[in-house]
Amino acid sequence: MPNQLKDIIPALGSKLARKFAFYTVSISLLVAVLISITAIYKTYQDGIDGLKEDLSQIERSIKSSLALHMWQINMDALNIIIDALLMDKDIVYVRLLDEKGNTLFEKGKEPGLHVIKRRIPLYYQQDGGEAIYLGELDYVATTKALYEKSERAIIRSIIVILVFFLIFTLLILLVYWESTARHLLAIRKYTNKIRIDGYKKEIGELILDRTGGHKDAKQDELDELVGAINDMHHEVIKQYTAVEYQSLHDVLTGLPNRRMSYRLIEHAITRCSEVNGFGALFSTDLDNFKLLNESMGHSVGDQILCEVAKRLRAICDQPYQLARISGDEFIVVLSNIGTSRKMARVIAEKFARQLISSITQAMTIDGAHFKLTACVGIALFDMKAAPDIVVKQSDNAMRHAKSEGPGHFAFFDPAMQQKTDRRLQIEQLIDKAIEKDLLFVNYQPKYDSRKQICSAEALVRMYDEKGSIVTPGEFISVLEETGAIVEIGDHIIRTVFGFIQKYQDEIKRSGLKSIAINVSPTQYSSAGFADRVIAFSRQFDINPEFIILEITEEVVTSSIDNVVDVMYQLTRHGFSFSIDDFGTGYSSLRYLKNLPLGELKIDKSFVDDITADSRASAIVKTIIDMAHNLELAVVAEGVESDEQFNRLAKYQCELYQGFLFSRPLMEDDFLAALKSNR
Repeated sequence: MPNQLKDIIPALGSKLARKFAFYTVSISLLVAVLISITAIYKTYQDGIDGLKEDLSQIERSIKSSLALHMWQINMDALNIIIDALLMDKDIVYVRLLDEKGNTLFEKGKEPGLHVIKRRIPLYYQQDGGEAIYLGELDYVATTKALYEKSERAIIRSIIVILVFFLIFTLLILLVYWESTARHLLAIRKYTNKIRIDGYKKEIGELILDRTGGHKDAKQDELDELVGAINDMHHEVIKQYTAVEYQSLHDVLTGLPNRRMSYRLIEHAITRCSEVNGFGALFSTDLDNFKLLNESMGHSVGDQILCEVAKRLRAICDQPYQLARISGDEFIVVLSNIGTSRKMARVIAEKFARQLISSITQAMTIDGAHFKLTACVGIALFDMKAAPDIVVKQSDNAMRHAKSEGPGHFAFFDPAMQQKTDRRLQIEQLIDKAIEKDLLFVNYQPKYDSRKQICSAEALVRMYDEKGSIVTPGEFISVLEETGAIVEIGDHIIRTVFGFIQKYQDEIKRSGLKSIAINVSPTQYSSAGFADRVIAFSRQFDINPEFIILEITEEVVTSSIDNVVDVMYQLTRHGFSFSIDDFGTGYSSLRYLKNLPLGELKIDKSFVDDITADSRASAIVKTIIDMAHNLELAVVAEGVESDEQFNRLAKYQCELYQGFLFSRPLMEDDFLAALKSNR
């Protein structure tokens, strides 16, 4: 019993138990109250009926006497009878009226509530049989005693019912708590664990403490619910395990993926902190795999990746951890490979060579033979390292290794990170270059043999946000690689056309014959390039014959049909073309005769050696002679000495460009140079 009393407290705290008890007790209490009130009301009505019967007996006993004394006009006798009536405990008021309605006697006090009013007509029966009306007796009987008795009975009943149902409620709470509510709370607590950590096997199965004879009883709904929850939990663990494995492993090779690789790196760093040693992260990227994949098909590509994964597994026993983090990129994590950075570097270099050697061994896929190469970037780390920093360092090292050529490896050097950070900074500058007006144009004059300016080349330049100049070598390649060159290139064309329109009088007076604008391969091959250039010329009212579009041999080596179509479309409108950096390519000669060119520019690398290297000199002369035979004007780039100028003039080169004559000039300086050129 004491244990049961202890269970009442948690039962009172159970919302479900309280709700069940509330509905059960409320209905029972309502029924009990209705039954009690009905019983008390019936008792009250029975008392009223009994009182009425008593009054009827009194009326029968005094009616004849009252009539006789009224006939005899015996007032004393009448008074005695009325007093006798008032002696009855229930009769409180009596009034006697004569036949005319006059009051003969009126005694007592008539209450307002709980009364029964009675009226007795009085007749005297003569011998002849005629009844003579003498008057009437009115009296009032009170039911107050019966009402108060019933009221007390109701109060007693309510008290008894409340006490009973208080005890009944506690019993219901206790029974419901023991049989249901406490188990439901246990189920809720368990399901909350499943909701938060349901994938963890450590939670175990749900087991209810159902003592008290239930063990041998048949299963009920609670047992079925527990079974369903346990089945659900097992399914959750099963599904989560599968999903977790899939989310942490590569579907194709079964290796840990990028997400899992961070855990491997964190574990390696922790291991380094335990032994105060060094670890290494190897980022391995297959060379030219994209080309192979596109050429042979993805099915063959997948088989190659699986074979590479198999080979890497063979050399990556503990403490090596292997993962595939992207299409053709794998990483290997080594922990505790040395107690000094020098020792770790030696071991890492040895393993990098082993990695590359393993991948470069010939493989056969579907009867086809392949020999791959790979580049490896290595980042050494200690216990203070952060996983994301280590990954970034190995990526930078891998990119540096790829820049060295297939089959190379490289250790991370801080300069690599600086280069990457600078690249990102340039990309961010390019994104806002037009909006923040960071771009500007320099003009480098082209001179004739008389050293007079007859043309110029427009060169794009860029400021950073602090006003410092960013070198073209830094941002031009980024423009190409990001594709921003199309928008920026169009902006530069509009800028040059705007300059020509604004200073057309000064340009005309100077005798300047043309301005050349560089066009990148990406910009040239972009959709609608020719239409845009023509539209810009009309917008700024520019004579197309004044504009030379400089393209590199890389443009020519792309789709020749498209190149020729665009060139002819623009030349029909009056634009002319120049091949820039001629001689640095390897495939444009066979197309040269088919292109509507007007000018050819000899690359600076040939001009540099023209006075010191007879072969270089011969090449330059050959290029000039060939250009003249094709009726092309020749521009020599990078002329920096009189000796170079004289040799080029001897070979009948028409135009010269270089620091011997002028560096690229700002607009105002260029206008001043034109003015002095008159």
